[in-house]
Amino acid sequence: MAILTVYTKLLDKTLTGARIIDMGSTRTCQLYVIPREQLTLVSKEKLLHQYCFYVLLGQTIDGTPKAYIGQSNDFLHRVKDHQSKKDFWDTALVFVSKANEVYASEVLFLEYLGITKALEAGTYSLDENKQIPQKPSIAPDKENDMELFFDEIMFLTKFYGRDVFEPSEESTQVETHEQPHTFYMDAPKSGVKAALDYYPTDNRYVIKAGSRIRGKAAKSIPAAIRKRRDELIAIPSIMRPEGDFYILGTDIELLNASPSAAASFCTGTAMQGTTAWVDAEEKTFASVFK
Repeated sequence: MAILTVYTKLLDKTLTGARIIDMGSTRTCQLYVIPREQLTLVSKEKLLHQYCFYVLLGQTIDGTPKAYIGQSNDFLHRVKDHQSKKDFWDTALVFVSKANEVYASEVLFLEYLGITKALEAGTYSLDENKQIPQKPSIAPDKENDMELFFDEIMFLTKFYGRDVFEPSEESTQVETHEQPHTFYMDAPKSGVKAALDYYPTDNRYVIKAGSRIRGKAAKSIPAAIRKRRDELIAIPSIMRPEGDFYILGTDIELLNASPSAAASFCTGTAMQGTTAWVDAEEKTFASVFK
């Protein structure tokens, strides 16, 4: 088995400050970890003035992990706007090509991959990303190169200890050790047919792959649920269109949710989820979890 050596350069000689993480001469991707208060420390880093893919990390008021994913042709110039307009973040992860092989079209493709992967993982709130980018058109060989480059981005993100682009190990352990209570919604009139796994210990709501949800959203649907639907509808691998409906291609966990939020997500309208969801014994959510 080949050995992969990862190098870390501590720019302020501390374990909590700005650093550079590198996988050696055979890998082109390099990660800058920059605490918000140490941006001046990296002001002379030339690689931060070229095309890059970046993630701003922080959390919401209630402690939910939060991220903003973006790209720029000059991070040190772009971040000035984020300092004045985005208060949530405390750390920036900036990924650059040491060989300067990433340009305008490539970095747009990396942004598309990053947002798609982060939405699929569902471990971080992405409400600061107002628009979900469409897959940009680039040459097939470049697309392959950027997919390999993004594999390095995922590795370095994981090495730093953040699960932005894949489900966290903690979430996997919860699913392994705690059996969910499964509820169903079968509404012939509306055409909705969905299944919901509820994890009571952690109050987690997971709408199961294969569920058929209504395509058009009514005005009454809660704004946060509408936004989450719109984000996922933009990714065909997650929400496959089928006439007036969408079929879920993967399990979808709703953060900070409720039975009504899960029901509204499926029906596209405001719903009382405590009675809309019933289990295999035809017991409502309200009767099972009083």
